[in-house]
Amino acid sequence: MNMNERNIPIQRIREVQERLKIYHDIIFCQSKGSYYWYNPIRHDFLSLILFESAEGKHIIEGKAYLIQGKLLHLVFPGQIHYWNCESQHEICQLFISENIFERMERLMPFPIFMYKKKPVIDLDDEDFNRFMHEFKDIRDELQIPSPVMSEIIYSKMKIIVRNIAKEVQKNTEYLNVYESHPVLFDFMNLLNKNFRQERTKKYYADQLRINANYLNILCKKYLGRTAIEIIHNQTIEKIKYKLMMTADPLKDIAFDFSFQNYGHFSGFVKKHTGITPKKFRELYGIPVEKRSNQQ
Repeated sequence: MNMNERNIPIQRIREVQERLKIYHDIIFCQSKGSYYWYNPIRHDFLSLILFESAEGKHIIEGKAYLIQGKLLHLVFPGQIHYWNCESQHEICQLFISENIFERMERLMPFPIFMYKKKPVIDLDDEDFNRFMHEFKDIRDELQIPSPVMSEIIYSKMKIIVRNIAKEVQKNTEYLNVYESHPVLFDFMNLLNKNFRQERTKKYYADQLRINANYLNILCKKYLGRTAIEIIHNQTIEKIKYKLMMTADPLKDIAFDFSFQNYGHFSGFVKKHTGITPKKFRELYGIPVEKRSNQQ
């Protein structure tokens, strides 16, 4: 854990809503120009960045990725990133609130850590045009509010998420796993729905009607982590988000993730981050005055 990260500002979706006067959980934003720079920042929302034309570098969680035309970059809630474009650029972005993102996760056939490992998708002309069409359809819906606007936009987001999944599946490594061992994706779907309540590999193995050790072997061999590591990673990432991005009392977060008591919750966080929830929040989280009612 890098202690300097506590100085990274947090941009919240409500701030973007206020600035753009768009009060929706999904926001379209477009940028054109000769130079674009982001100081390091983290968001409390998912950012999908579609580069139509650009040159430069995008730093996500300390790793540099090339910026060029017909690329889609994914930045997940809580991740630190910044970029610079060194030429004329055209960029379209979608900002998706955490609430909508959690609904979208259920449509993702791969664990989130896989998307984070490869957050840049190289698109051919046809695929790029498909994504751009959906991005701009969302823009148009936001400009003309209607009683069914939210449902239309949500439907468009489902199309985008499915298209992202298709692009990721083109990776030979992932495609082979998907075709050979679909039980792993059933596991991930179950995990996305139940990780707040269930954190044992036995529960998921029983639901899948396979042996727990066999599930562990499959996860380790094809996903690079044991089943329990994947389960705990999913849980701790969501807990870290809650600690960094919300003012929820610590005991409420523990209850939300079905820990037996606050002590178990604190021990889980310390095991996976090296510090207690209170210390984590002091380093990364909300101002002290908002924590006055927390334990």
